[in-house]
Amino acid sequence: MARVDIVRVETPEGAAVRGGDPVMVTVKVAPGWFEDADDLAIRFIYADTLEGTDYVSVYKEITIDSATEISFRVKAKHGSSPGEYYVQIKKESTDETVASDPGDGTITVS
Repeated sequence: MARVDIVRVETPEGAAVRGGDPVMVTVKVAPGWFEDADDLAIRFIYADTLEGTDYVSVYKEITIDSATEISFRVKAKHGSSPGEYYVQIKKESTDETVASDPGDGTITVS
């Protein structure tokens, strides 16, 4: 299988995850990677330490908008560190994992 990279992570302009208020996030990748939302596991990586966190998570379900785009809401639990987070997506059926980087965009938690 060809290497797949996250192309873009987007939140509505100026939106930051605050407390229990979920924010919509859109992630775009190369065509054909998103086929089954139940096959995707999403984690968030704190940019300052590059470590995963359980304090920021997907709220409810993942929606596949097209072959190149998914959207989901993100919420931050009490105790989450403010700052920038990268998105890491694992395709469970193939064990393939992709992660965003500073050039792709980040999710802000305040």
